[in-house]
Amino acid sequence: MCKRLLGLEDNPKVRGLNDSNNSIKKTVHLEDDSSVISPSAAILAVIATFALFLVVGAGLLLFLGYPFALVSGELLLVVVPLGYMLHKRVDIKKYIGLEVTPKLFFHGMFIGGLLFIFDVAITSVLVGIFGTSEAIEEAGAIIEGLSSSQQGLLIVVSALLLAGICEEFTFRGFLQTAINAKYPSAVALLTSSLTFGLLHFDPQFVYSLSAFMLGLLFGYVYNRWHSYIVSAVAHGTLNIIVLAITLLLP
Repeated sequence: MCKRLLGLEDNPKVRGLNDSNNSIKKTVHLEDDSSVISPSAAILAVIATFALFLVVGAGLLLFLGYPFALVSGELLLVVVPLGYMLHKRVDIKKYIGLEVTPKLFFHGMFIGGLLFIFDVAITSVLVGIFGTSEAIEEAGAIIEGLSSSQQGLLIVVSALLLAGICEEFTFRGFLQTAINAKYPSAVALLTSSLTFGLLHFDPQFVYSLSAFMLGLLFGYVYNRWHSYIVSAVAHGTLNIIVLAITLLLP
């Protein structure tokens, strides 16, 4: 009211200054939203996740057996990141890009099929360099054994789908987004892929390196669409195709 009486509101300079101040406020607000989770906090949360996964996962494997540990191990991956996001009152749907549409879902399935071809090619090259991975052979034998029964097959399918849901949430939706808020996309992509590769540790490097390279592609997909749904569906689709090929081919 005072501005209107003094004629300041219609002054182009004053109006421009007000617009500039509003713009600055909006920018600061957006930066605050994007940096709710700092990169250092996200990395510490992932380290805590690894510790939880190793300690509790080992206990589950020892006392409850491989089938239960297979499913529960994937769920353990989201406990710390999800708990921290809830503690910080982050808008999770907006933060990780949790928009569910048929188009994004089918994008994910198609990309998952393409990534399967890449996975076969890169694994063949790595096996040629480092030799056959005992870790991959052992995991394949366990999965084939479990899949021989209907209940075991259901457990395996559930675990493989949960891998897409939980691993993409932690490594792409949580970690990559937090790092990308402060650093270039390449840094965020590399960091999330390295940690993803470490999760799939293999003394012969075949599984770790293939997971790292797939992590780069999952990260690119997530960054390209900023969609948790696309990367999670792509990951789950890849896993199910690998399972189907493993069981169908002699």
